[in-house]
Amino acid sequence: MATAEQRNHAKSFLRKSVEYLESAEANLVAERYTPAAGDAIHAGISAKDAIVTVLTGATGKSKDHAAAAKELRQALAKRPDAAAAERALRELIASKGDVEYGTNVVTATKAEPLVRRARTLVELATAIVRLGG
Repeated sequence: MATAEQRNHAKSFLRKSVEYLESAEANLVAERYTPAAGDAIHAGISAKDAIVTVLTGATGKSKDHAAAAKELRQALAKRPDAAAAERALRELIASKGDVEYGTNVVTATKAEPLVRRARTLVELATAIVRLGG
């Protein structure tokens, strides 16, 4: 069970994930697809941080993004949404290099599913953090 301080950290990660998601959705509506995709990626990563922190007490900050998806799966354990959450985070992370460092401008076709994946993770994080695990 997470301590009060760890729960506060999880709530901070959750707030960040919600802000990133709101920005991603606003950018999507405004047809700014590259920032929408970038914000979606950051929303998903912050949602992972919120979930893992509230469930385990801490979250890893490795540059190895594949480890982040594994960490999420382990924290969610046998919950019915564990596989879908891991898959959503893997899809977001797989796009990170291209979105943030690539030369191509992101299209709606690429941004829209990323925002959906982020929304899935933020909604899960919201439920888990508010319930305290």
